[in-house]
Amino acid sequence: MSVSIQKYTTTPYTIRGTELDATGSVSAGWLSRIFEHTRWQIFSTDEFALRARMEAGVARAGTFEYGEPLSYRDELEIGTWVARVGRTSFDFGHRIIRLRDGAIAARARMTVVNLGPEGPAPLDPVVSTFVVDEPAPAARPWPEGDRSGSWSRQWIVRPSDQDSFRHVNQARYVDYIDDTRWFATKARQTAGLEGRLAGLSVEYHREAHAGERVQMETWVTGDRSRAYELTRQADGEVLTRGQAFGATD
Repeated sequence: MSVSIQKYTTTPYTIRGTELDATGSVSAGWLSRIFEHTRWQIFSTDEFALRARMEAGVARAGTFEYGEPLSYRDELEIGTWVARVGRTSFDFGHRIIRLRDGAIAARARMTVVNLGPEGPAPLDPVVSTFVVDEPAPAARPWPEGDRSGSWSRQWIVRPSDQDSFRHVNQARYVDYIDDTRWFATKARQTAGLEGRLAGLSVEYHREAHAGERVQMETWVTGDRSRAYELTRQADGEVLTRGQAFGATD
């Protein structure tokens, strides 16, 4: 019996108490984990369009937009689709809808590189036919230029930061950005950024592992925007770059 291919999937989800932060809502890092959990789920279903069409993949970048905050026991519908297809990479689109009022809690675009035995590998041409025309956040260009009001902090990567692939999980880098903006704010640095986030973006350049000493530098790029760069202290190599955008309300 043939299986019908699903180009757009919806996944039910209920917010758990353990996913709330000190403000009583779901943090940027936990939203990233929820999206990742959703991708794991859909790849386990026979109907999903990309199932068995790629051997492995690695996250290259993520862009997130945040709407209504989520709290305990909020029931959600998470939409997932292919938003773009290139030669060796493609973008997932995500949308979280809160069911009780239909509010959009978050949108995301996650760029994934298709991997073969020797690195990035061309995608099956049929994947381009699975693209769905749904709105997803546009990728954010990296802000080159003066690092005005720069501030940095250092720490050692913990074993608990790693995932089953034995490197720091992609969502932990979102936590690192969110934590750094908090520490900079508490230190009364101009690079601090208070309040609710309207959006966040992250680029993954190199893996980080437990025991490595890292430094994250942050600086002002606009009235309500900040840039973040994570480097490994042993060799100065850039591991991750990101941006955060504060809400204006």
